Amino acid sequence: MFAAFAGGFAAFVTTLPMPPREAPLAEGIVVLTGGDDRIDVALDLLETGHGSRLLISGLHEATSRAALRKTHPNSDAAFDCCVDLGWYAQNTPGNAAEAAQWAKAKGFRSVIVVTASYHMPRALLELGSQMEGVTLVPYPVMPEVLTRKGAWRDPATLKLMAGEYMKYIATQARLGGGRLIAMLGA
Repeated sequence: MFAAFAGGFAAFVTTLPMPPREAPLAEGIVVLTGGDDRIDVALDLLETGHGSRLLISGLHEATSRAALRKTHPNSDAAFDCCVDLGWYAQNTPGNAAEAAQWAKAKGFRSVIVVTASYHMPRALLELGSQMEGVTLVPYPVMPEVLTRKGAWRDPATLKLMAGEYMKYIATQARLGGGRLIAMLGA
């Protein structure tokens, strides 16, 4: 069992998505909150025409539009026309439900997903389970925790990644157990 876990963990870590060289195009953009730079990246995608609207999903209930505008002062025009705020989601399944409702209401058939690279595999599983017929385009953000020198020798980084891998396995089991069995080679 440990060998299967270790092999799966190694495959998970070595196949994490990297930010694309060229930004993709889609009808909408959804950013899952919870990490540095995610909102900045999503706003940049919106402002450069890579999507027509942006959903910021999973905001803390005390976070207001005015507070976001203050922390992103160069994005006033985007906030005026094209940014939707979501306070419902408290976790990744909640992000998926919130994003699915938003995409359906907007009639979107393609959505760029912005989240941390290590979170992207699980986020895509959750979003895909609730957004049938919508093309999900990953746009991973590389968090500093993974890019700093010696990151992979840091126990905190390994703990973060192992925790995310375990959540990914649980999500696979909950949403599509057959894929998990194939992944583990059973």
